Amino acid sequence: MNFYLMRAKVSQEAMNALVERPEDRLMSMTKVLQGVGGRLHYYFFCFGKYDIVLIYELPNNVSAAALSMVLTSSGSVTEVDTTPLLTMQEAIESMQQAGAAMGVYRPPGRTPADATKAPKPKRKNA
Repeated sequence: MNFYLMRAKVSQEAMNALVERPEDRLMSMTKVLQGVGGRLHYYFFCFGKYDIVLIYELPNNVSAAALSMVLTSSGSVTEVDTTPLLTMQEAIESMQQAGAAMGVYRPPGRTPADATKAPKPKRKNA
């Protein structure tokens, strides 16, 4: 299972409904996540650009896209921003893979001989 962070803006219509009749949306979100094969970890209301923040697990990106489609097509949320998250073990594996690939990649403007060297820092004028 993969972890995801979703930030979304609640539509004006949905927010009006929540203000008129406050309700706990946790169970509804838990059920929709189960419907696409996932598991909800956290559901927060917040303020700022986004109104809700979710942290959840899903089997793959297809399921993540399906969740976004369900929520936006219902009209209850807009401006959905989904971020795939890495566990620390996955991050370490990524670092190891990146380290192995460093000898293969040649940045633009560098010859193969100096491709693995870090760029020289620019000097500041005194």
